[in-house]
Amino acid sequence: MQTIGRTYHGPRFNYTDTCDYCGVPRHRHELRLNSDQRLYCPDCVAEAESLKDINDACAANVGYIEPVHGKTREGP
Repeated sequence: MQTIGRTYHGPRFNYTDTCDYCGVPRHRHELRLNSDQRLYCPDCVAEAESLKDINDACAANVGYIEPVHGKTREGP
């Protein structure tokens, strides 16, 4: 599926990149960057947002981890 034409008359230095979710090549100005530093196209907005919500929920449920202390010598 070709989404980019052979002749391009758009902004300068607007390179071609691929969507990290569906892999379709698009111009960089059509792609957006989410909080996980992944590019997504307008077709994959719902998928990108759902993965962001899942990652945020997992990060919130991590909890507190107690530090590890070295061994101590017992009494006499």
